[in-house]
Amino acid sequence: MKKRKKYLIVSLLVPLIVFVYSTLFLQIINRQKIAWRVKVGNFTIGLLSPLSAKEELQKKWEGFSQQEIVLGYQDKDRRVNLADLGFEMDCQSTVARAEQIGHRTNFTIRLKEQFLAAFGWYNLDPIYRINPDKFQQKTREIFSDIENPAQNAALAYNDELGEFSLVHSNEGTAVDRKKLMDDLSQGIKTFSSEPIVLNVIHDYPTVENSEVQLAKEPADRIIKNQPYYLKFNEDYWTIDQKILLDWIVFEPVKENGSDNEILGFSLSREKIRSYLKKIAQNIDRPAAEAKLKIEPDASLPSGKRAVEFSPAKEGFEVKLDQTFDQFFQNISSRPAVKTTEIIADVSEPKNSLEETNNLGINALIGQGTSNFSGSPKNRKHNIGIGVKKFNGVILAPGEESSFNTILGDSSPEAGYLPELVIKNNQTIPEYGGGLCQVSTTLFRAAVYSGLEITARTPHAFPVVYYNPQGFDATIYDPQPDLKFLNDTAGYLLIEGIIEGNQITFNFYGTKTDQEVKVLGPYTLEKNEDGSMKTVLTQEVYKNGELFYRRSFYSNYDSPAKYGH
Repeated sequence: MKKRKKYLIVSLLVPLIVFVYSTLFLQIINRQKIAWRVKVGNFTIGLLSPLSAKEELQKKWEGFSQQEIVLGYQDKDRRVNLADLGFEMDCQSTVARAEQIGHRTNFTIRLKEQFLAAFGWYNLDPIYRINPDKFQQKTREIFSDIENPAQNAALAYNDELGEFSLVHSNEGTAVDRKKLMDDLSQGIKTFSSEPIVLNVIHDYPTVENSEVQLAKEPADRIIKNQPYYLKFNEDYWTIDQKILLDWIVFEPVKENGSDNEILGFSLSREKIRSYLKKIAQNIDRPAAEAKLKIEPDASLPSGKRAVEFSPAKEGFEVKLDQTFDQFFQNISSRPAVKTTEIIADVSEPKNSLEETNNLGINALIGQGTSNFSGSPKNRKHNIGIGVKKFNGVILAPGEESSFNTILGDSSPEAGYLPELVIKNNQTIPEYGGGLCQVSTTLFRAAVYSGLEITARTPHAFPVVYYNPQGFDATIYDPQPDLKFLNDTAGYLLIEGIIEGNQITFNFYGTKTDQEVKVLGPYTLEKNEDGSMKTVLTQEVYKNGELFYRRSFYSNYDSPAKYGH
């Protein structure tokens, strides 16, 4: 009886002692490590720290993913590796999953998992990602000789018909990529690169001939209604048929309420964003603060000249996606909206022009431009000097501005070069030739500013640089001169700018509610010898009522009379 009792006690104590010691053993060896005998794809990472396990697993994958896998079909083998097919192992996630085994918060579960791991229970599948584009590209490449993929019904633009025409669908053959993917995945589970037998199956189009109409209708309508326009302030960009055909995209889409695919119509967001980015290069800018520094200048009647000036400017940032969405909506609507405003975020400058001075100069009141493309080198040089003379000029209230007075000396000592001028019924080279481009532009700015022109003389014959004819002003020291009166209530500031082959004169002064209308110039008479007569009219309105009207008549001789 005693022996039997002793045997019973021993039989109970021994397993208990073994269990206790095993538990302690597992707790000690698994501390801060992957549980003992845990594997990933038959590759042991147990008893490694998570960092070491990740490094070893990464090495294992790098070697395995470069191994060639034989893909067999009929009597020809194709060799490829997992890396080229776009497979990439997520070692971080795989190790994180392994690290959880035997390290749960609950002691019972933790102990259970450690014992199961010790008996080889855990052989985890590697966690991996695949790049679908890379997989499709590589498989198309290596299967090009055995595949004849199905062709979906499509649309192509027919220039003769002026509409999109049907491109018929066709059946084909293709490698069974689902089976291939399953076979590759099975090999990854055990880091095995066993040969795979390819299976070629029938390939059916997902879009049939009858399923293109919903895409054809809007595409035809959009092309029919072109051109369209993108607009920002006064600038326009034309979107014509050639551009639209490059932007139109036809892709299979799910039919409403089903898994069936039909041909869908859209515009390429990527291409339109790229187009808008080029436009944005001419629009995007930071806000600019107003600057105006005035110093004494005894050579000017006002005694003042701006030596540093820049008006306050808003900042812009084109919103590409918002503009795309608005453009697509506009051209798709019925009726189509032909012009789309480019959407941009606006940032305001921190100060205004008014805050930079006590002369009442606070706004742009008028602007004149002219183009001197095709001018010889000397003429361009003289124009540049002339514009600088007028840039920064300040006119006092009631002051009559004289072009010749402000210009001053036009001799070689002043930096001028010889260029053609009209003198004594001839066209001859003289120093300062080309300055009439400056006076013409200044005349235009004064007219658009609503100022009273007190002296203006047209050229003797039509000069191409001053198109449109009838909006020019010739000068020569001492006569003829260009004069205009600052009949505003405040000071005027003249800003002269040359950009490329264009002169711009901006007149800044005190903002008023007056409106200026410029009518013409209109041709009254034009003869075969090039002689012509024109009229230009300036109208100034105050409080909506006509305040005054002035007309400028020009009588041009034939250019043939002024040989050179």
